[in-house]
Amino acid sequence: MLIDTVGMSTLFLPDLQYHFHDMDPNWVVNHAYNVASYILEHDNPIKDGETVADGQMCREIQWKCQYEDALIQPPRGVLDINMGKYASGGR
Repeated sequence: MLIDTVGMSTLFLPDLQYHFHDMDPNWVVNHAYNVASYILEHDNPIKDGETVADGQMCREIQWKCQYEDALIQPPRGVLDINMGKYASGGR
């Protein structure tokens, strides 16, 4: 599955991208909403290679973030959230 926030770039902020398997997509959409809200509120403090907590599941698990090209249209840079064992595809 793939979730992309498409539209944050209109605010000069990165869109978020998740590509994953074996997770409830509704939970991932909620996580994306929370991360996007954090980025908007704090003027994108997340740097390439930093991590974000996986949310309600376990605060000790950190998912690595990296900037890369979007997998879907429109072409743009996105902040890809690597969901560890739930991640799909190569990075």
